[in-house]
Formats: sequence, structure tokens, C-alpha cells
Amino acid sequence: MAIDHTGDDYIQTVNKLQYHAFWLRDGTHIMNAYDETGHFDVARQCLPFFLKKQNADGLFLSQPGQYDGWGQALWAFGRYYELSHDRAFAAQVFPAVQRAVAWLHQARASDPMHLMPAANPHDDEFTQKTSHVTGHNFWALFGLHSAIELAKAVGASQDAAEFQREYDDYSQRLVAALRAVGAKNGGYIPAGIDVSGGQDWGNMNTLYPEVLFPPFDPLVTGTLRHTRAEYAEGLMTYAGLLHHYITMKNSEAEIVRGEQQQVVRDLYAILLHTSSTQAGWEYGVVPWGTRDFGVDLAPHGWFAADYIALVRNMLVREQGNELHLFSVLSPSWTKAGDKIALTNAPTTFGTVGFGAAFRSNGMTLDLHLDLETKPDKIVLHLPWFVTASSARVDGREIPVAESQLLLPLSARHVEIDWVRRVPPPDLSYSRAVEEYEREYQSRYNQFLKDGSPRAKPTIEQ
Repeated sequence: MAIDHTGDDYIQTVNKLQYHAFWLRDGTHIMNAYDETGHFDVARQCLPFFLKKQNADGLFLSQPGQYDGWGQALWAFGRYYELSHDRAFAAQVFPAVQRAVAWLHQARASDPMHLMPAANPHDDEFTQKTSHVTGHNFWALFGLHSAIELAKAVGASQDAAEFQREYDDYSQRLVAALRAVGAKNGGYIPAGIDVSGGQDWGNMNTLYPEVLFPPFDPLVTGTLRHTRAEYAEGLMTYAGLLHHYITMKNSEAEIVRGEQQQVVRDLYAILLHTSSTQAGWEYGVVPWGTRDFGVDLAPHGWFAADYIALVRNMLVREQGNELHLFSVLSPSWTKAGDKIALTNAPTTFGTVGFGAAFRSNGMTLDLHLDLETKPDKIVLHLPWFVTASSARVDGREIPVAESQLLLPLSARHVEIDWVRRVPPPDLSYSRAVEEYEREYQSRYNQFLKDGSPRAKPTIEQ
């Protein structure tokens, strides 16, 4: 709905309402949603417009001060290539990638911290001052990684080596700077590296869309703890107001960390706040207030893209050179007689499909793998609410770990016997709705009793 076809351009906007414009930020996530659902034709139409947001000096920029666009453009190109294996596209965009990395190298050389130049994004992080924005630097690393993969795709081995050296130096300097800040602020990664305050946003991208830290690094744990303290109604807040899709940044990190139960709770909190057709919005709702998001009208494209990616990653995802299946399952999806099917899902390794059938004491999984490259391992995660006793792959017994099985690349038929936790966890969408309505009613009754007004926080701009 939100693509404008203007002349030769297919322009990915966010929606047809107040977000009817192009941002590298939003567009990158939306391209990823097309890629992960196999709509390569749509992504291929829209990605060339990203090239029009590259300045003559090589910088990708769609809005002043939003230097995360540099890494987002390169990551969008790389992600499309990784999933589509479209080498003609890689060759088409690679000259722009070379110019972009040349710009970054010079910009870092001129920066006192040797990071992405300081900026004031006037959005998202709202650091209020010119600063080295954490999210801009995280996205630069994501973009550099894509540049390396694109260089390999087109056979530019020298460029790939140079890009890798840039990445290694950049990563080392950035992590050192963040550890120094974390040592002073109680152990979390802030929105701005060299200024206080700001809205948590890009600093939450520690483990997604790529793993930048060990999953249980104290800085990752501290950032999750710090940002979760800002939640209301199960969602992340933005200047005190509910924000519908920042929440999923933490959810994606928790998938990597194996914190399955929290991810399921996040999923239902997110769904609680969608429209009847599961459309999402951005922010503007006062917690436990009228549920009115004012002029921030749905559907919001970035929300939709992140929601698609979240559900996809719960079922199938890549982590480095590993293929992960069933990272997170809800108890309400795995009752006796339930089935989960996935068909023709693109991954960086090739196409993945499966059919899972659940019984009271286990599950049966049939895999359909058409892999062009071999992962180092296939990891099948076990639900946190069961204890597996035995497993067989194509008729042969395999070892059972506490939380996962390592499947051979030849695996096609998997049978697992398990015992469910007693009592089973009561997590489902209907249960989440029931608990929310009860809490909302209780708070509304208290509001009627004491008449306390609800002030709406604002952001100074």
C-alpha cells in the first residue's frame, strides 16, 4: 500500500498518511520483510531508489543528521543479496558500496573517536545535542559486514580484505568506548556515547540484526535491564508514551539469548495493541489511558516489517553460520494435535520448510531443506516448558541436551519424546487479553474513584 510508483522509481514510504515519505531507516526494515517472505521482486523494484540517497562524497543520507542511514542502505543491499543470491544486483550496487566505504574510512580518520561522525538526528534517539549516536555506529558495523559479503559476491577479494580491516578496527574502538561508558553509568549502553540523556533506540541493537556482542555480555544484559525498566503495558515507552515497535528490538535480542518465555510475553503484548487486522502504529498512547494514538495513524510500515521479522525469527533464523529452528514457541501452539508449517522460507543458506506435529508427550518434525551453502550446524531449540527424554533423526538416536538438539545436515525426519512442565505455563493470546482487561478495569475504577488526571508527556524538540 505504501509504495509510490513515480516515473521510473518505486519509492517505499511508510504509509499513506503522515508518514508518506521515504526514510532509509524505515525502508531498510521493510525491504528485509520482503526478503524474508520471498517477495524479492518487490524488494528489487524498491532498492534502486536507495541509491538516489547517496551523496556525491559517498554518504548515504535521507534526513539530516541521521547517519545510521549509511549502514542501513548497505545492510539492505547485503540482506537482499544474502537471501536472494542475486549476483547481478550485487554487481549493480557494488560501485556505490565502494564509494560508501571510502567515505566512512575518511570520516572515521577525521573523527576524534574514530567512529561515525557526531550528529544530531532530530528523531528517534533525540540526544538533543550533537553526539556520537550509538545506533549510528551499530548500523555502520552492520553495513560494513554487508559490504564485505557483497565484495566477496562480486569477486573483489582486495576490497573484501580492506573492508574487513575497517570493520575490525571500528569494532574494537566502538566496543572499547562503550565499555568505558558502561563502567560509569551502571553497566548499560546509552543512546549517545558522549552525551547524557536521549531516547533508547539504536543502542538496543546489540544482538540484532546481527550479533555484535556475546549474548550474555554484561553490557547486553545491562541494556536489557535498563530499557525494560521503561516498559508499560508490556511495551517499551518513548518519552513516557507507549511505542509499538521499539519493544521488538529487545525481543530479538532475547531470541538470541534463549529467553523464550519473555519473547512470548512480548509477542502477546504487541498483539494486544494492534487493530482488528493486526495493524500497528508508532507511539502516542498514554499508558493505561484512552488507548488513543491520536494522529499517529495505523498501519505503520516499520511496525509491520518488524512484526514479520519477529515471528519469522521465532521459527527460523540465521546466527552467524548456524541455522536455528523453533527458537521460540508459545505453549498455546504446541498442544496435542497442533501443527506448525513453514513453506519455502528464504535463509542465507537456501530455502527451508518444515511441518511439525505435536502430541502430548512430544513432537514430530519433517524437514524440507534446499540449501545452497551448508551451515556449520542446525540447532533445533526445545520449548522451555518441556523436558526431552529422547530424540531420533531418521530413525537413529541422537543426544538430547537440556535446551536444544544439534541436527545433522542430512536430517529429514525428527521425533522427540518429552514431558511437559506441570502445571504448564498459561501463556496464550486469550489469556493475555483477559489479564490486560482485568488490570485495565482495576485501574479505571481507581481513576473514577480518585479522579487523578493523566498528564501526557512531551518531547522537547
